[in-house]
Amino acid sequence: MNLILSSAWLDVQMIPGLFDTQAILYVAVSLVVIFAAKWANDLASSYKLNEQLTEKDNKAIGLAFAGYLLAVSIILWSVLTTDSTSDFLWADIGSTLIWSLLGISLLLVARGINDRLLLPRFNNAKELVQDRNVGTGAVIACTHIGTALMIRAAMSGDEDVSIGMTYALTCCYFIVGQLAFVAFGLIYQKTVGFDVHDEIEKDNAAVGVSFGLTLIAISILLSGYITRHDSIPGLVVWFIISVFLLVACRIMVDKLILTKASLDDEIARDRNWGVALIEGASVIGLALIIVGSFN
Repeated sequence: MNLILSSAWLDVQMIPGLFDTQAILYVAVSLVVIFAAKWANDLASSYKLNEQLTEKDNKAIGLAFAGYLLAVSIILWSVLTTDSTSDFLWADIGSTLIWSLLGISLLLVARGINDRLLLPRFNNAKELVQDRNVGTGAVIACTHIGTALMIRAAMSGDEDVSIGMTYALTCCYFIVGQLAFVAFGLIYQKTVGFDVHDEIEKDNAAVGVSFGLTLIAISILLSGYITRHDSIPGLVVWFIISVFLLVACRIMVDKLILTKASLDDEIARDRNWGVALIEGASVIGLALIIVGSFN
């Protein structure tokens, strides 16, 4: 056994594979997609990204755009790690481009939906540009990441159906998942002991971090289900279970970790974003454990 392990450790036969020209080509294609995603973001935004980032040092815009870039990378990762369905390199590259651009399009559609439904009582662009509201930037960044996870799950469709049906099913799963994502956001705002909109509008970054990371947690749970199952009624049941578990986790953080303080007071009154990070890490960790356990 030791001899076998030693031989594997000294094996050099895999080194040429690290310089695979096809892999380098896919990296180049991905960079083109990221540039296209940046261009699409500029078209969809009412402000000039470079001006806000470099001339005005707007950290809220930087946070929101960082979430967008990470979301695009998640979509690309999903497309690149999907098993090839063609024996021809250029056909695979074309498929990679199509799926990547579809994913980015869905991401931008979701951004419009989330802006209007998750934080409907104020103008997100104004909060980012004029008020430089880091809490709003945190929520937007996390909705990008959470939506990308949902898109990744929606794109893991059935390989036995036609390509047109695959695209249609992807859009259907995306719509259903996005509705559940938004529904949870609205439920969350009813379960906490403070007004999420009001606190974020007051530039409370802790509330933005808490709300945003919890949205990532629900997206992990929902995307985990969509990846494995097709049943819509099953998704409804799973959604109810997920809401219960995340709310229970928040109560546990309040009672077992913050034994001498109230979670709501620390986040809303004291604007303690350190506590918000602990809450977010707890619910995301729980979501990862649950998805791994049911895998």
